[in-house]
Amino acid sequence: MRFALAFIILPALMLSSANAFAKFEHQRMRRIVVFPFRVDPSDAELTKVADDSWWTIREKLTESKRFLVASRNFMTAKEVYQPRGELKPADALILGRLLDADALITEFLDNRVLNMRAYETTNGLTLWSGQVSLEPSIPLARQFQDASEKLLYEFIASIPYQGYVIVDPLINHPTYVEGDNLMFKAELGVNAQVTTGENVQLIRIGAIGADPVFQSAVNTEVYSEGVITNVDRQIVTVKVTRRQVGAEIKSGALVRIPDEYQRIQKAYGIQQDMTKNLAVELYKVNDEQLTDEQKKRQPLITSLAFIGNLALVLLIAF
Repeated sequence: MRFALAFIILPALMLSSANAFAKFEHQRMRRIVVFPFRVDPSDAELTKVADDSWWTIREKLTESKRFLVASRNFMTAKEVYQPRGELKPADALILGRLLDADALITEFLDNRVLNMRAYETTNGLTLWSGQVSLEPSIPLARQFQDASEKLLYEFIASIPYQGYVIVDPLINHPTYVEGDNLMFKAELGVNAQVTTGENVQLIRIGAIGADPVFQSAVNTEVYSEGVITNVDRQIVTVKVTRRQVGAEIKSGALVRIPDEYQRIQKAYGIQQDMTKNLAVELYKVNDEQLTDEQKKRQPLITSLAFIGNLALVLLIAF
């Protein structure tokens, strides 16, 4: 029966994987799993430092209260508390479902290069990838924690949104009308430094080419804009100033505040051209905007998504 189920589902996956993947839209990250960091287990000092760094990274991720990070007890109970390196799409899919996680983070040492990866768990795509080359003249254990924190800050700075739309319990809907204006509320991290009058964008993030989702320059669509009218701790009220025809503002929609985004980039020392991402004009990424190189790489991404779905179906079937 299980074999029959697998062979019934597989053709449907083969027909729909490219289409579904082309319509991939990143959903906000809330639940994150950080796996123990992989280093040489024979180096006791480095192993101890890696464990301490794991705790530090988890604490820093939870500081803003934007993320919920899995505990060691939870991971141990699920029998997944072990160091991991790069994940295949199928691994990210299966682990994400097992742990009910939105994103997975791994960190691993390859010779003297410290690597960090972040994965989304819907299609197993890489969200972000970074590395730091450690100094050959300094013991690894003395560099490990600082390098880990540097990678984490780069990852946080790469996230193209700073909050998400919430439903006011008194209104029970993501948007409401105040006078002649359409309004919504959004939750930001507790460390956000925003004021009334700042511009706000609602964005969609897709997957284009083989680059990590947060490091692709042409995969963001701005479909609504507004201005902050009130700040109440980590909750802001936004007046919509314009939006695409037919665009619906939903609970959980990704909220980007350009000034806050740039502040985070500057605070963490990230230098990059954000002109396209922060354009005030409404725009939409489509096939015509893909470069020739990206069009060639798109089938590779589709294949990876299909492989991940195939592995998941086979796991269920057996």
